[in-house]
Amino acid sequence: MALQIRSEIKELSSVERELAIVVPGDTVAKELDRAYRELNQKVRLKGFRPGKVPRYVLEQFYKRETEQQVLEKVVNTSFRQAIKDHAVSPVNNPAIQAPAELIAGMDFAYSAKVEIKPSIALKSWKGLSLDKTVYTVSDKDIDSELNRLRESQAKVAPVEGRDTVQQGDLVETNWSGTVDGEPVKGLSGVAYVIEIGGTTFPYPEAAQALVGKKLGEDITVDVKLPADFRIEAHREKTAVFKMRPLTIKQKTLPALDDEFAKDVSEELESLDQLKAKIKAEVEKVAEQRTKNQVRDAVISALIDGNPFEVPASLIDRQAEQMVVDRLQRMPQQQAEMIWQMQGQRLKEDAKPQATRTVRISLLLEELVKQEGIKVTDAELEEHLEKMAKELNTPLKTVKQVFAKDNRLDELEFQLATQKALDAVIAAASFKEVTKGMSDT
Repeated sequence: MALQIRSEIKELSSVERELAIVVPGDTVAKELDRAYRELNQKVRLKGFRPGKVPRYVLEQFYKRETEQQVLEKVVNTSFRQAIKDHAVSPVNNPAIQAPAELIAGMDFAYSAKVEIKPSIALKSWKGLSLDKTVYTVSDKDIDSELNRLRESQAKVAPVEGRDTVQQGDLVETNWSGTVDGEPVKGLSGVAYVIEIGGTTFPYPEAAQALVGKKLGEDITVDVKLPADFRIEAHREKTAVFKMRPLTIKQKTLPALDDEFAKDVSEELESLDQLKAKIKAEVEKVAEQRTKNQVRDAVISALIDGNPFEVPASLIDRQAEQMVVDRLQRMPQQQAEMIWQMQGQRLKEDAKPQATRTVRISLLLEELVKQEGIKVTDAELEEHLEKMAKELNTPLKTVKQVFAKDNRLDELEFQLATQKALDAVIAAASFKEVTKGMSDT
């Protein structure tokens, strides 16, 4: 339903617009008349024939509800008409300031603020000059992965005949920390296993203080909390740890030989084969890390070279989606609790990365338009086939899911922006430097 309206638009910023909208009084009267006529056909009131209830009677019983519905209809319809008239495509819901009621025969005037995508004058994107880090694999990287595999197959057993903690021991410990004499939530553990010299316990100086101590012996040690400690008020303060070792265990690592390789995989016959397999896998990781570094460098260059204002609503939406994506990996009850307690802080923490994501998305969208980048049917089919293979799902099922949710256009857009980014990478020049995987 189209309404006869009057409207003006004002530019508040490069991404904000304010619409002043007026719905004429005769239109308001017609809409109210229409609503009461429709209501008259539905209601049944004692003493009146169907469809013959006087309007003043209907108003006595249904005025607030009916006119509120008309008000919402008038605002929604006139707003859609106004943005169409001014060729505005909002990226958020409008912030509307309007009177609380309609009066038949009187003009209904209100304002609506919206955000829009920025107009981007994309500067030259060809021939960017950038650094490229090529990651290399060394024997040290292979040995590191071998040691990780050995650690995963280590056997743990209680220590007999010794009650004094030594380097390398696994010590079951009761511990707690206080700051300024007050206990700190989360800074404690009961029967907590600490590997002396390991990296899993975040307070190595406290772990080392256990060396030479006997089981059941109480010790006290001062520990400086890190600069990123979860409680901001306690960051870099000195905490007092009280610790008591309860039991001592040791882990035994398997020998690096052919039998170890066979234990890792039935497909392997020797340690040399295991090392070759590890090398191939680490080389794939190194290659992907190089690609990621190039991609990040190109994205940074595009963002730095093309400054523009970003709609706050797009950043908020992206930040929230990033947090939701993280929480979806957790059990539902835990995720809901974290969202209720920390959701707003997590969103704020995500905003810098969300801003970067929105910026590059808008830039690549503009590049797609500017260069007329298209995704062919063959490319779309190839991507769907790859997805089906990765998900171990029939291709027909994957296609049905995308068609059912009307997501094919979204997928096509994603592939087009990826092609745009690939085009920028292909047109760039790189100064290569090498870096070992273990140097990162």
